[in-house]
Amino acid sequence: MKQLDKYPVFKNLQQAMFCAMAAIFGSCFADGHSNDPGTVLFKDNVKLMNKPIDTNSSETVPPDIPNLRRLLEVCINHMNDAIVITEAEPFDKPGPRILWVNKIFYERNGYSPEEVIGNTPRLLQGPDTDRATLDRVYEALSKWQPIRAELLNYRKDGTSYWNEFDIVPVANEQGWFTHWVSVQRDTTERKKMEEQVHQLAFFDALTQLPNRRLLDDRLSQALAASKRSGHFGALIFLDLDNFKLVNDSYGHNVGDALLRQVATQLKACVREMDTVSRFGGDEFVVLLSDLHADRAESLHRATVFAEKIRAIITEPFPLAITEPGQAERLLDHQCSASLGAVMFQGQQATPTDLMKWADTAMYQAKNAGRNAIRFYQPTKQT
Repeated sequence: MKQLDKYPVFKNLQQAMFCAMAAIFGSCFADGHSNDPGTVLFKDNVKLMNKPIDTNSSETVPPDIPNLRRLLEVCINHMNDAIVITEAEPFDKPGPRILWVNKIFYERNGYSPEEVIGNTPRLLQGPDTDRATLDRVYEALSKWQPIRAELLNYRKDGTSYWNEFDIVPVANEQGWFTHWVSVQRDTTERKKMEEQVHQLAFFDALTQLPNRRLLDDRLSQALAASKRSGHFGALIFLDLDNFKLVNDSYGHNVGDALLRQVATQLKACVREMDTVSRFGGDEFVVLLSDLHADRAESLHRATVFAEKIRAIITEPFPLAITEPGQAERLLDHQCSASLGAVMFQGQQATPTDLMKWADTAMYQAKNAGRNAIRFYQPTKQT
C-alpha cells in the first residue's frame, strides 16, 4: 500500500485503528460500541466537529499493533464489500470528494479511477434513488454521526443495484474529523428474495393478482378511508359460470389460461386505485373505493363498473387447445359470470360481513339464471 501513503487518511486509520477496522468490517454498532471494551466508535465520544476526541485515550486507540499496515492491506484487498474514503467536508452540495476506493468498487460500478477520484458519491445516484433516505444520510453527516442505510444505486452503464452501506467519521491526531469511511455491500439478491417472499405471501401465483390476505388488508384500508371521506365504496364478487366444464373438457392448463386472461380483462375494467383479487378457484373480487358521497350516485357508478365487468367476460377468450393425436388449435371460448355486490360507507360493517354479503348476492345472481348482477340489500339499508 505504498502508493496510498500520500493520503493522510491512512495515517488516521492507523491512529484510530479500531474505528477504521470497524468500518472496514461493516460493523457500525447501533449504540456506538462493539463487544470489545477497547473498541469505541465516535457516536458517544464526539458529537460536534469543534469537540475533539482524545486519540491517546485507551478507550479510543489501543496500544500500537505490529504489522497493522499489512493487516489493513489484507483486509481491504480481500473484501467483497466496496470501501470508499472521502474528505470530511463539505457533506452537502457538491458533496465530499472521493479520495480512495478499493478494487471491488471499480468492478461493481464500472467506473475508472479517473472518473471516481475527486468525484463525489453522488455519481452512484439515479432517478429512483430514494430522497427520504438520502435526507436521513445527510442529516447524520451534518451531525458527524455514523449512519447505516440502503439505497438504489446506479452503475456507469445505467443498470441499478441495491447498496447497503455504513458510513463512519475518522479523526486526526488532534481529534478533528477529517474523513468519512464507507463500507458498501450489494444487497440486490437479498432484495429479490424479499420481493419473492412478499409476492408469495400477498399475491396469487397463477394470476399475480392480490390474494385473500392482501384483499382483506386493502378492504380494511378502504373502510377506514371511507369513514374519513364519507364516500361510498363497493365490493363485487364474481364467479365464472360453468367453469368446471372448461377444466373437464380441455384440461386444467386451458382452465388456468382462461383464468389468467380473465384477470387481465378485470384489471382493464377498473381504475388504478381499485383492487382486483383472485379469491380462489374461479372466483374473483373487485374492490371499488371512493365512489361518491351520495349513495344513489355511488350505486349508479358501482352498477356501471359491474355491468362493464359482466359484459367483458362474455367476449370470446382465445384458448389454445391440444387434444391427443391432433395439432394444437385455437378456440374462441365464450363464458359468462355471475356478480354479487354490496355497498359500504365508513366502518359500519366488518370486512368479513361485506364479503359474506357480496357472496350471498353472487349466489342470488346464479339462482336468477347466471350472467347477471345482484346487489345485496341488508335490512338496515333502504
